[in-house]
Amino acid sequence: MMNIVNPLSPQPNRARRKANATAPAVQMVVPKPFYDTYCGKLSDEQFYFVHLLSKKMLEARVSHEYINLNLHILRKQLGSMPRERQIQQLINIGTVEIQSTASSQESYLAGKRGKGYRLNEALRKAVLSDNIIAYWSAQGSTLSRRLKRLWVELREEALQGLPLLKREYDWLRKLSFDNQKAEDYKVRFEATGTRGSKPFTKRSSVRLDSDVFALSKLNEGDFLFTFNGSRLTTAVTGAMREMRKCLLDSRGEHMVELDLRSSQIVFLCKAIVLCDEHSITSNYHSFLMSHIMDDIDIIKYCNSKKDDSSVFIQQVLSGDIYTELYHLEAGYTSKWATEPDGIQYKSSSRISLDRFLNIDRDSYKKQVLTDLLFNYFTRTKNIPTLALAFEESYPTVVKFLRGIAEESTSARRSADLAQVTQSFESYFFHRFGLDAITSAFPYREFYVVHDSIGVPADIAEDCGVHLNRSLKQHLGIPEATSLFDAE
Repeated sequence: MMNIVNPLSPQPNRARRKANATAPAVQMVVPKPFYDTYCGKLSDEQFYFVHLLSKKMLEARVSHEYINLNLHILRKQLGSMPRERQIQQLINIGTVEIQSTASSQESYLAGKRGKGYRLNEALRKAVLSDNIIAYWSAQGSTLSRRLKRLWVELREEALQGLPLLKREYDWLRKLSFDNQKAEDYKVRFEATGTRGSKPFTKRSSVRLDSDVFALSKLNEGDFLFTFNGSRLTTAVTGAMREMRKCLLDSRGEHMVELDLRSSQIVFLCKAIVLCDEHSITSNYHSFLMSHIMDDIDIIKYCNSKKDDSSVFIQQVLSGDIYTELYHLEAGYTSKWATEPDGIQYKSSSRISLDRFLNIDRDSYKKQVLTDLLFNYFTRTKNIPTLALAFEESYPTVVKFLRGIAEESTSARRSADLAQVTQSFESYFFHRFGLDAITSAFPYREFYVVHDSIGVPADIAEDCGVHLNRSLKQHLGIPEATSLFDAE
């Protein structure tokens, strides 16, 4: 008797073709001279590689350094054999340079550091001078399908690693976008030439258009959603703050963000308290990573201690730590002074309180993080004035920072401290604090952007109360301190 085999249903293939056809177009930002010369001559994948180098160059500490790229990820972005099929031609025509040793061998460390690439000097100058242009792949192109598959894979990994994130993905899909408000922002930026305290450049304009495109399509679910264990990265976290203000919840309420003031430094304080209370003087990283969910009473700790660490914590909680540090830096002197009795001394002194922080606050925050928290083993001379002044005022805090950096086995010694503070921050925002406001408002949408939570405007004040109450429960910070502020 003949076996009759039912033919495979065409539905899966049809569904796959439909999904591939709807893979969103991909925006790439490339140097305009490159675009003018090679548009229509090189592949989307090669344009995307140049886009990657341009983007990462702008994020790097120095613009001329080589960018180490993970080959496994490159295969997912550019296809199999990315070096041979896509990158090598860019090297041959002189667009891309590859890092090499003194003996002209390509430099990399197997399993630790991928090969380093960078744009040639002329293209680097073009990017830095804002001589750039946006290049879009076609919707449903091979590149867009690959990136869509990668986003799906990253999202599934994130949700498997921390299933609690599923609610945040679902919330994002329910958000809509106010295109008219976004257009009003763009018109204002172009008319004034500024975005807040920053110039509104061609790069800013391209980024704004990209944000509008991505945030307008959140309901489709085809957006970046990845979690590295301490930081969630999505289409929303990477968008301009002004564009996030254009998001609407399912009831048509605009979203506003509640920021935790000095967030990373607040969680640095938690790390200092935990180590001191448990008498930890070594193995800082492993200890702290095993105590992420611990609650502390930071005020009780400060009241029981009379040293510089408790003074530092009190300043973080009750004052403006950035203005305090600015005063210390501005008043620091390395010169010795002589008292009338002949005794010499040297100390930093706070300058007049009439003088306030008069530089861009966001820039100064980055300087604080670089000079104080994450830069102890990358400098042997030319130590920043801020670091010298800080050590004189808060030697116990510096001892902790140096201790955790000294023990790090990472290529970047600052990685251990960054992981600790970001993990503490992540636990509070994605679980502890978010649980509090979702319990109070179970049928509303929210989102997290590292150190802030986006909430519907009509319940923002109540959410702030719940978040400040959560800080009291988790860290012992009095609700009246009100560290959560609406942006």
